[in-house]
Amino acid sequence: MSWLNDAVLRSLRQMPQGAGYRFEPGPRASLQDPTNPRDPHHDGVTRDLFHRGERVASAAADGATYCCGVTVEAFLDAWAEERGELALEAEEVRALIAEWFCPTMGHPGAAEALVRWGLGVPVAPRRARAGDFVQFWRSTDLARPSGHSAVVIGWEGDALRYLSSQPATRGVGEHVEIVGSQWDVYVARAGFAGS
Repeated sequence: MSWLNDAVLRSLRQMPQGAGYRFEPGPRASLQDPTNPRDPHHDGVTRDLFHRGERVASAAADGATYCCGVTVEAFLDAWAEERGELALEAEEVRALIAEWFCPTMGHPGAAEALVRWGLGVPVAPRRARAGDFVQFWRSTDLARPSGHSAVVIGWEGDALRYLSSQPATRGVGEHVEIVGSQWDVYVARAGFAGS
């Protein structure tokens, strides 16, 4: 396999750093509803993303981003840099993005989307390398869920250093968190067969 890790990191590091974070998800039906609603205003990407002439993700006019948007943008940029256009229809790219954005609380997000679409392989969390995609859930308690989509930089003991968009960096930036023992952590490495 040929891995996209270096291209993924390049893409994220070329995005405007600290240009704003905003995630305002739509409402859930109830506290028992496991749906993870998306932001109805934008998709968290730094620019509108197109596939075969169709918009597949929309940017916020003010440049604000959020985690799933910048990580899927980094993947699509990395794939384009290394392989050209994904061999998928626009509707299939939208479906990949919908899965990437965790349709339910606790969903593996990017880790599952990459594997399901044949665009990557699962990786044990402690075997993650710089440029791997990680989806973690600090809590899947439906009353107070807390998850994040990011790109691994590396482990520092029990702490994970990563790149993503989050409030702490006011948008795209590098951040470190101590990973709790009760967290759900899913990792995948994006790549393709051949050279």
